Amino acid sequence: MIGVIIIILILACLTTIIMLYSFVINIKYISEVIKDIIYRSSFRRINPGTVLKPVKRLSIDINSLLEVHEANRIKVRELEISQKRVISNISHDLRTPLTSLLGYLEMLQKDTSLTEEEKAEYLEIAISKGKSLYFFVQNFFELAKLEANDTQYDFEKLDISNTIKEIMLSFYSDFSQNKIQPELDLPENPVYVLANRTCIERILQNLISNALRYGKDGGIIGVALREVPDRIWVDIWDNGKGIAQKDIEHIFERLYISEKSRNNNMRGSGLGLSIAKKMIEKMNGEIFVSSVPSVKTIFSFYLRRYDINLL
Repeated sequence: MIGVIIIILILACLTTIIMLYSFVINIKYISEVIKDIIYRSSFRRINPGTVLKPVKRLSIDINSLLEVHEANRIKVRELEISQKRVISNISHDLRTPLTSLLGYLEMLQKDTSLTEEEKAEYLEIAISKGKSLYFFVQNFFELAKLEANDTQYDFEKLDISNTIKEIMLSFYSDFSQNKIQPELDLPENPVYVLANRTCIERILQNLISNALRYGKDGGIIGVALREVPDRIWVDIWDNGKGIAQKDIEHIFERLYISEKSRNNNMRGSGLGLSIAKKMIEKMNGEIFVSSVPSVKTIFSFYLRRYDINLL
């Protein structure tokens, strides 16, 4: 009997020693993998193929943590690339009009052969370039405030159908100058949304300006209203060159400008669409874009239908 007990104790000790040894080996392996990831930036993962359940669970949890770490590292890298692109675009959008502005001012200062008519023309151009710079800086700071949630808006009952008519009318001279045929598809009765008037006007101005800048070659710019039970949709469309599919996912990024798919002769700052998107989101709406090049490009956004209970 004593012999059996001794054998059992020996087997238990051996089992414990083997498990401890296996545990040490597994922990050492896990430590090596983690060091390799930290110091060599490798993409290794821990193989949880051990019989020890606690170590296996630990290996799985560490792998999950490593996946999160890798995803964050990719996001940081993408953010760095995005920041470099933003800095590059800002430099371009500031340098180009500033160089032109300084050039005209220098001619006004040094060229004594200029006639009064030429001086007036150059001064008008210089003022125009200065306004472009001011407008760009204002847009950039407005977007920064929106992204920092540093702006609060009051909502009110607003007839968006009437607002669309007013904004479209303000573009009358632009449409005439560019031989654009405006089209409106609006209900006869008022359509009320819960929104901020200043934001709605700015959103419509930005989207129509974008259609005018990039879609004028299509000859038509349209605005339509669609009503669903709790939402009001606004569609702003054109029949211009459109947006390449690879640019669609970036179109609302600040300072993103497609160089190939749209009209570079009327290059914008790349801020208008970002501002429109942020303002729509401030009013609990969303904006989407779809485009079939040279057929139809549509920017669609929705807002909440006015309901006295929402105030």
